[in-house]
Amino acid sequence: MTLSARLLCVPLLVLMPGLVSGQTKPTVKPADYGKFESLGPGRPSPDGRWFAYVVTRVDERSELRIANLERDSTRTSPWGSNPRFAASSRWLIWTVGMSPDEREKLTRDKKPIRTGAGLLDLRTGVERTFTSISAAAFDASGRYLALHGYAPDEPKGRGADLRILDLAAGTEVALGNVAEFAWSEVGSFAAVAIATGTDAGNGVQVLDAATGRTIGLDASASVYRQLAWRKKGPDLAVYRSNGPSSKPGVGFTLLAWRGIDRSAPARLQLDPKALGAPDSMQVVEHRKPSWSDDGSRIALGFRPVEPDSASNTPDSARREPAHKPAELPGVQIWHTNDVRIIPMQQAQRQATARRTLLAVWTPDAARLTWVGADLMEEALVVGNTWRHGIERARSPYPWGTKFGRPYHDVWAVDLVSGQRSRVLEKVRHEWLSPDGRYLLWFDGKDYWTHNLTTGARRNLTVGVAAAFADTADDTPTDLPRPHGVGGWSTGDAAVYLYDEFDVWRASPDGGRVERLTEGTRDSVIHRLVRTSPDEQAFDPTKPIYVSLRGEWSEKRGYAVLTRNRPIERLVFEDRFLGGLTRADSAERFFYRREARAESPNYVATGPSLSQAKPISHTNPFLGDYAWTRSELIGFTNETGRPLQGILLYPAGHDPSKRYPMIVYTYEMLSNELHFFQAPSERSYYNYTAWTQNGYFVLMPDIHFRARDPGVAVLETLRPAVAAVAAKGLIDPKRVGLIGHSWGGYTATYVPTRTDLFAASVAGAPLTDFVSFMGQIHWTPGLAEVDHWETGQARMEVPYWEDPEAHHRNSPVHKVHEMKTPLLMAHGNKDGVVEFFQATEFYNFARRAERQMVLLVYEDESHSFLKKANAIDYHRRILEWFGHYLKGEAAPDWITKGISLERLDAEKKRVASPETAGMTIPPENP
Repeated sequence: MTLSARLLCVPLLVLMPGLVSGQTKPTVKPADYGKFESLGPGRPSPDGRWFAYVVTRVDERSELRIANLERDSTRTSPWGSNPRFAASSRWLIWTVGMSPDEREKLTRDKKPIRTGAGLLDLRTGVERTFTSISAAAFDASGRYLALHGYAPDEPKGRGADLRILDLAAGTEVALGNVAEFAWSEVGSFAAVAIATGTDAGNGVQVLDAATGRTIGLDASASVYRQLAWRKKGPDLAVYRSNGPSSKPGVGFTLLAWRGIDRSAPARLQLDPKALGAPDSMQVVEHRKPSWSDDGSRIALGFRPVEPDSASNTPDSARREPAHKPAELPGVQIWHTNDVRIIPMQQAQRQATARRTLLAVWTPDAARLTWVGADLMEEALVVGNTWRHGIERARSPYPWGTKFGRPYHDVWAVDLVSGQRSRVLEKVRHEWLSPDGRYLLWFDGKDYWTHNLTTGARRNLTVGVAAAFADTADDTPTDLPRPHGVGGWSTGDAAVYLYDEFDVWRASPDGGRVERLTEGTRDSVIHRLVRTSPDEQAFDPTKPIYVSLRGEWSEKRGYAVLTRNRPIERLVFEDRFLGGLTRADSAERFFYRREARAESPNYVATGPSLSQAKPISHTNPFLGDYAWTRSELIGFTNETGRPLQGILLYPAGHDPSKRYPMIVYTYEMLSNELHFFQAPSERSYYNYTAWTQNGYFVLMPDIHFRARDPGVAVLETLRPAVAAVAAKGLIDPKRVGLIGHSWGGYTATYVPTRTDLFAASVAGAPLTDFVSFMGQIHWTPGLAEVDHWETGQARMEVPYWEDPEAHHRNSPVHKVHEMKTPLLMAHGNKDGVVEFFQATEFYNFARRAERQMVLLVYEDESHSFLKKANAIDYHRRILEWFGHYLKGEAAPDWITKGISLERLDAEKKRVASPETAGMTIPPENP
């Protein structure tokens, strides 16, 4: 039996808990949407006894919930976010925000928006609040808490008050004029940069919170920036401006101290010129200094000295001109040789001005080693040992950089000898090992390593019976993408590689390669999981957790790899399970669990992940309402490829009825089978709201074909809709299509080629494959042609090499044959898909006398972020489908349009979109 037949015969259902057959429950109305909750980020305490997480509601209320797992109790803090536990697990600090109404009022009144902080003693339950707190952080022990206030408006450049609380003793120390602070990772040392807003009293100090001793490290008229402690060490670095605070300029000096925990720390000061740096280079603040783990080296950033014409000009030449200077031309020079086109240079201007050349200072050897050679290339020090630095150079391959086929060379710098050599040429997929011993790269078939110390190269996967290239990827490319790299084991002893379903362990010296999992057997994708953010490498002597996803079932779960034992599957369910996290100092694990009909919640469990206990309880009222259920459907597209899609049932589905259906398209969507979605009018493509309004919703997977993306969509949608119709669930004459951006392209293209759909809605679509290839994504400043052939459009070649393919897949070239009513929405400031794409199609459809309405949302970009606009679009979608799929009476805006004067009058009449709805009166009552 084929995969499609199996999925059609044995639907995979996720039923809402407590749903009883024949039970009548109300659907959710928009007035009830506001109370629905979404689950935000969560964090466990180091001892695993507490868990703090954020919950937000559709009505924009939010709160922090703090769960005591020992007592099974929870307390809340309104508008709380960003919880952080002390290392001792006794204290919790969080940010206290404010309601959107308060924030909007402050904005209208032109007053500053300032957050506060909440502090909870987890042992006693005593809670404190602090106002006007810009930053808060515990020291490494968890006993001391730093609270940084907001700097005054005047004088400019002055720091804010910093309070250091001794939480155990209940005492407090205050420091004034603190511009920035940083805790050390050892001891309880708080480094502070003092900024008075004048040229007097500035400096760097360290407060030893344990003893109360303050150490003055440096004082001057300068500005101090970028405090940087050595990881796990009592060494500190900072930049000091070369000019006074009133005129700091661009150049800085690097200062550093070793042994802050000693009575007399050793002071270091970099003199670049004494170490051979050219006069044309200067230290800048834009790259934070960083220490090697052993404290022997410091990395920092340089930039060329900016030309200062005034300083080199005689006084006589700097007099006021006798005549008003001529107006400068407002001109840009765009050249076809530009790799970074002018719009990209404009979009990246601020980031470009902060780019630096990486150098490494070795104070004991009086050596400055340059790693970066080109300001526009990426450079970094390698691994934990800092034996080498590397720079990735894209400049030798400008054509590939411009047109979606990027390559780069890798240059390695020996940080001891300073020798610079090119170690890799023309690579695209390349990684560094954590300890910095190896460069790993993928050549489209095999993985290779280069030993940075010995220069030895090895092919790791030659002869291995596995495909490490993603051969199912439907994006045209000259070099296949890999399935990915899972990480390294400690000491760079092994690297973990992925094929389609399994994890392989390979020796980086080209020795043994072994498969660790058996995912291919039942089409379950296995991927390694880092259960701690500090886990840089996997320790093979300890259990390694693995995520599981059924390729065709969408079941989710976890397994564990234990040394010298076969992989053990721990949990595998018809739900989404994700975010597995381990407490820092306890064998307690946490993950998130949800389904389409099951509100998301966090659970706590042990190392075996069995008997998971719920921590949170979001949307406890869900069982009071009729709800959707989700089902995977299988079908075969018209080229014979097995595919699947998500089918969502209408809330309170009646098997005796045939329903209308909305088809939402993008690319591959079946992995969203178990994602819960709260109903919301601000989410204009809200599947839950559609099911609550009596629609089936189909989200089919689409496998695109090079040079035929639109044709491939047609070859998918016809059998996908037919598969649902064959189940007797829908009325095939009442099916609508909808999508946004690339999905908007689908929703515009399909109606020009078929009358399969009764109505269509396209948000911010591509409409003309000829003109769009030459468009610009204004937000990132990206030329569309840069990825037109190898990106989402998948056209493989430019227009002039295959004009027929571009016409065949272009909506506008068949606009005159469109029979399906089309609603299009576009922001007139769209920085991704040019607004011209909407107006061009509108003009053509108008001339061809096709049924189309264009919604133009003022001052909106690619997504509609203004609340009123999002709600308006959501409601108009429902009215559009309500008319064309349900036969509801059409408002004037659908049948006749609305004049600008009438819209302006309605805006003045209605105070808010929530009370307005679609209440525009008839044009001619």
